[in-house]
Amino acid sequence: MMNRRDNMLAILNHQPHDHVGDFKTDVCSTGGNLESFENGPAGGGLDGFGCKWLPSESALGQGVPAAGHVALENILDWKKTLKFPDLDAYDWEGQAAAQLKNYDPKNQIQEYAMWNGPFLRLAHLMGFENGLCAMYEEPEACLELLDAVTDYKIKVAERAVKYFRPDAICTYDDVATELSTFMSPDKYRELIKPMHKKFNDAVRAMGVIPNTHVCGKCEAIVPDLVDEGSEAWEICQPENDLSALQAKLGGKLAFIGGFDMKGRFAYMDLTEEALRAAVRETIDTYAPGGNYAMLGMILYSDPGKFVHTMAIMSDETVKYGTNYYSRS
Repeated sequence: MMNRRDNMLAILNHQPHDHVGDFKTDVCSTGGNLESFENGPAGGGLDGFGCKWLPSESALGQGVPAAGHVALENILDWKKTLKFPDLDAYDWEGQAAAQLKNYDPKNQIQEYAMWNGPFLRLAHLMGFENGLCAMYEEPEACLELLDAVTDYKIKVAERAVKYFRPDAICTYDDVATELSTFMSPDKYRELIKPMHKKFNDAVRAMGVIPNTHVCGKCEAIVPDLVDEGSEAWEICQPENDLSALQAKLGGKLAFIGGFDMKGRFAYMDLTEEALRAAVRETIDTYAPGGNYAMLGMILYSDPGKFVHTMAIMSDETVKYGTNYYSRS
């Protein structure tokens, strides 16, 4: 029987494996909101780009960009006004030691999360409306800025690889709402896709697995993730036709997620039995073809409730998903 680490690596590499992956226990997540140069200090403040962040109860304390604060007024002025974070001012060695304290390298993979991908950084700098307008009104300037952001992100990845030594790096670039992508698929392919590919190619050259996080209904551009060199889609959500996408891409892309985390369950108090049954149903829907890992959560605004239900879902995923592919 494969151990959990080898099993998760097999999922990401699209190789035969024994178990349904459980992202919560099989993956040690590093980076993310702890990159203060990207997300501002804990409790809110300015990040390394000059964008202002505020804490949010609705996002479980996660920082959100402050409304009305614009770091870049005009996309044409980005070369004159935009400053990039000083990456050497960040305590990479100290952060790695702290964040990897509970890492179990025998049973887990480590994935370094890089929030605020090229599109999200544009949106944070200008605001979503102005950033989207700039993509259509000044595409050449946008492409230059996005390319500069991608080069900066590659420098971040180089430091992450040096100090954290992750198995995978995941770019978080939420280009969609629960209804559709923010931009047309063609505009995505014109401006965003080349940046993701450039970054993923660089990560792969470092000997690290590149993954992509995109929430929402983004099925129109999910096949592009494969072209970009991504090995996994986190966190795939059921507003997309996941079964059809798996049939089309399952041998080339790992699907991580699948649970209806913001649907009807978010508005009710589930019994533990019902919650475990929902986990099993999700696994039976999306796991049979392999290349699948469960990332079960319900987006309750109550942190305690969120953590409690996530722990139950993780426990059921491991219980039900262990040796899933060897059952008769």
